[in-house]
Amino acid sequence: MSQVTQRTEKSIITAMVSLLGKKPFEKITVGDICDEAMINHSTFYRYFSDKYSLLHAVFSYLLDDLIENTSNAKTIVFQIADFMEKNSKFIHHISPQYQTRANLYPEFRSILQDIVKTKSKDPESQKDPLIKMITESDAPELMISFIVGGLIGLVEYLEDNDFKVSRTKFIEFTSNFFNKWSD
Repeated sequence: MSQVTQRTEKSIITAMVSLLGKKPFEKITVGDICDEAMINHSTFYRYFSDKYSLLHAVFSYLLDDLIENTSNAKTIVFQIADFMEKNSKFIHHISPQYQTRANLYPEFRSILQDIVKTKSKDPESQKDPLIKMITESDAPELMISFIVGGLIGLVEYLEDNDFKVSRTKFIEFTSNFFNKWSD
């Protein structure tokens, strides 16, 4: 892929991320995306078939960003808290209450699952209580699903409460839960 192609694709993706910080996915049009990315419609359709295929690329982009920045976070809980703090408006605008045709949480769940799987294979993450739960489990895949389901539930709770639970309170609650579980 040429640098121009990469730059244009990234521009379209970041335009969608920016728009999702401002309004719900259902209300975003291809025209909005083109205006935000400063491209024309034909350029958009050269890269993506519709806004749904773009959304998949957005989730992949966010996943890559999260995995790249994993070294900055002490644990997965910190990493998720950082992501939610940085992207609370994005999460709000993909929540099921704003979607009539698409529940976007399965994509978000998939991102969290990939993060947890990636971290569970990282030797430096083995002291993370959440990773310990996975590696010491008789059924690691089920444990990952259980953990991610719980985290999604917490994200839904935070979103329902307009993210009024502080980052510190989220980290404290979640860390305490996983620490108690892994004892």
